Amino acid sequence: MISGDTTLLQVPIAFNSCYCDVAFNDIPLPEKCQLLGLVRQGQVILASENPTLRCGDTILAVALHSKMAPALQVVLKKTHSLSWTALRTT
Repeated sequence: MISGDTTLLQVPIAFNSCYCDVAFNDIPLPEKCQLLGLVRQGQVILASENPTLRCGDTILAVALHSKMAPALQVVLKKTHSLSWTALRTT
């Protein structure tokens, strides 16, 4: 059951995201937070399918307590440094 204290998040995956090419089950989450799925090219893929994230995907997540939402957002927006990104694109 979702209460009024629950926060839903949509987090786009950038090209320098730490989670590009990472499976959902491998993403470390704060307490009381869950991944629901992702949106890719207009299609919803459920977390139960354990999809591998790609640049351009949007993660759908929930913080079961609103105080955990900022921590969840920080985790999901984690990126590599620009120097790493430059190496990856060459």
